[in-house]
Amino acid sequence: MLIQKYNFDVKNIPIISDYEIEIDFDKKTLIVEKLLEAYELAKTNIESGNITGRGFGANVCTCGNDWTLGTNFNNTRNEISSICAERSAILGAYNKALQNFSKLSDSEKFNFKIKYICMCQYIEFQNMKTSVVPCEDCLSWLNTNRYFDDDTLIFAFELDKNNVLSLKVTSLIDLLPYRNLITSTDFSKNKKIVFSNNAEKIKNKIGLSEIFIRDMLEKTYNCYLNSKFSSISNQKIACSVLSNGKLFFANKLDWTRRWFLDPLEVAAKEAIEQGNGNNKLDAICYFGDEFSINNTAKYYDGLVSITAIGRIRQKYATCDTVILLNLNDSILVTTIGEYLPKKFIQGYKI
Repeated sequence: MLIQKYNFDVKNIPIISDYEIEIDFDKKTLIVEKLLEAYELAKTNIESGNITGRGFGANVCTCGNDWTLGTNFNNTRNEISSICAERSAILGAYNKALQNFSKLSDSEKFNFKIKYICMCQYIEFQNMKTSVVPCEDCLSWLNTNRYFDDDTLIFAFELDKNNVLSLKVTSLIDLLPYRNLITSTDFSKNKKIVFSNNAEKIKNKIGLSEIFIRDMLEKTYNCYLNSKFSSISNQKIACSVLSNGKLFFANKLDWTRRWFLDPLEVAAKEAIEQGNGNNKLDAICYFGDEFSINNTAKYYDGLVSITAIGRIRQKYATCDTVILLNLNDSILVTTIGEYLPKKFIQGYKI
């Protein structure tokens, strides 16, 4: 066992969690062993010559208690040729489940859910000051509801306040606190405005009066109504970005049913270019359809792009960048840091 190889005393490994969680000794032993398997795979990935110089491993467990390992695959550093360890392992588990699935009756359904994700990076254990978390591309997968739910748990190693290697336990809802939020296309300027805790603290710093908030949302709504470029998916989404006191707008643009341009990235690009790269994105507003339509069937795939939010936070936005959302009975004003509490650190060597 790898636990013996690394001389781990499972009984005395502390558990770090923001809530009470019951993990008996056998389950704790299993999780630590699976983390070490991911650690070993990440090490092998680096030794094989991974182009990024970083090794990540993930060990995922399905509702059927089947475990699958995966590592980050990097043909180049670019997005088009890369996949993270979590998604690599999830795809492996999915294909394995399909191979084992035999439909015995018309009522039998393919039951595939990920209940545990064990994540590990290959660095020295004494350097694991913070646990590794999924990047925003992976979180965009986890933000869906077909194969994941609020009870999905993420395990990782992390040093506690006494620098003791511990088991960090996080639920998916901790990483995506708004994953069950449903927005609305029923717009009214008269809806009450609800501020999150952080948005309440910073609204005056960037001049977000209630009049301005309603005006920004109304203009984004009008942009949504005038959308002409998402006729393939039938999912209209509009976005506005506030930067240097000026608003920039964009619509979702379909290339095919599968490929599209996200309006947040397009609007942010316009703002960044006009600010010569020195500007900060103070607020964003999303408005649109939570679903796409195919042959009259609705497929719910979310509205606010986790991927796009994570990308703009890497440089031009911050955790204090405000997000405006139109809900059924109110206008929610929150921040990126509350929408995505954990920020993934890239750390590539090239």
